[in-house]
Amino acid sequence: MFPNQMIKTFVGKTVRVELKSEESTLIGKLEGVDDYMNLYLSDTIEYKNGEKMRNLGNVVLRGNNITLIQPYED
Repeated sequence: MFPNQMIKTFVGKTVRVELKSEESTLIGKLEGVDDYMNLYLSDTIEYKNGEKMRNLGNVVLRGNNITLIQPYED
């Protein structure tokens, strides 16, 4: 299975995303993904060092800035 096909199975679920050169982690509901692994997240929250920093709401992330995508469970 190709990575973008695997990520498409996460649509509708909460995911954890880490970005290049960022110390923060984003957690949000994956609403959509395209062939370039650009992500559209809703209800996104930014965490830094395990502490909640701010609510971001709807976010579009460019695929080339993402280093980690994984399912998230409370």
